[in-house]
Amino acid sequence: MKNQRGSERFDDFARVVCPSLCIVSGSLTDISDTGFKAEFSAPCTVDTEKEYEIQLRLSRISSEVLELLAQPVWSDFNESEGKTSIGFSILHSKDSARLNSYIKMLKADKSDEKNGGLISIDTDSLFI
Repeated sequence: MKNQRGSERFDDFARVVCPSLCIVSGSLTDISDTGFKAEFSAPCTVDTEKEYEIQLRLSRISSEVLELLAQPVWSDFNESEGKTSIGFSILHSKDSARLNSYIKMLKADKSDEKNGGLISIDTDSLFI
């Protein structure tokens, strides 16, 4: 599925908080500037016509929360594992600029990894 996407996705981890979607917090598994995938360890009632306010507590910048408006594009409940996977499209949000800065940091880190460098965690440039 990743090969069909227009935007590059990055494996990352974050806590996904959306009480209107699921009573338990979920975890982000990948993210791009246009969307992300989250997994919840509970059944969720997903309305693909609805927009949800979502908070992402990113692992690399744990003190900051990104507040995004997102719309589910697809969902899948795995009955044997008891978990719901949801693919979200990110709509224009309050923290869109901060998300784009974070994605740029992920791209730079990926490039540095390929070149044998260290991963940077430059949070100063994210929150000026």
